[in-house]
Amino acid sequence: MLTIIMKNILLTLSIGILLAGCVDKNGELENSQSNNFDASDNNKSAELGYIDEWNSIELAHTNDEYGEWGGDSEIIQIYSDGKVYYANYAKYLGEPGPPEQPKEDEEVKVWYEYKKLERKIDSVELTTEQLLLIKDAIYHLAKEKITKSSMPTHGGIVNSVVSKDSTLIIDDYPSDEWEPFHKLKRTITE
Repeated sequence: MLTIIMKNILLTLSIGILLAGCVDKNGELENSQSNNFDASDNNKSAELGYIDEWNSIELAHTNDEYGEWGGDSEIIQIYSDGKVYYANYAKYLGEPGPPEQPKEDEEVKVWYEYKKLERKIDSVELTTEQLLLIKDAIYHLAKEKITKSSMPTHGGIVNSVVSKDSTLIIDDYPSDEWEPFHKLKRTITE
């Protein structure tokens, strides 16, 4: 009987010490980290070392014109030959209904390529200003993603940043208009 009481006391003390240690760690974490996301110091350099001959980044924006079926999708693919950065731009039109299913013997495509292509611009050599806009767009979307509460939804704007090697993925849904993306798009398309 005494051993059972001792085991219960020891178990209670162990749990108490464990919980006390967790409380201290949470307090330290709150004091050492800020809730503000400020990437402005990192945004001054136009270098995008992550993008090279083997890795590219895709920025994608899909509006909510057709509610739960999405809308038009705009894609900016950023890549490099190792010396110069380039961008491809494409706009795919959404439809008020489910997307067409792929044919059985058709080669698998990227999700947006099942939509009708409206416009395509290839191999635009990027300026320093455009490279800074790319960084701004990525930082903006990361900030939106980590500072916003998640909520269930079945319609809205979808924004994403995905690297070719899939080591960087930011999907924000429902999202905002993503103004840095649109600024970058205008510099490429106009």
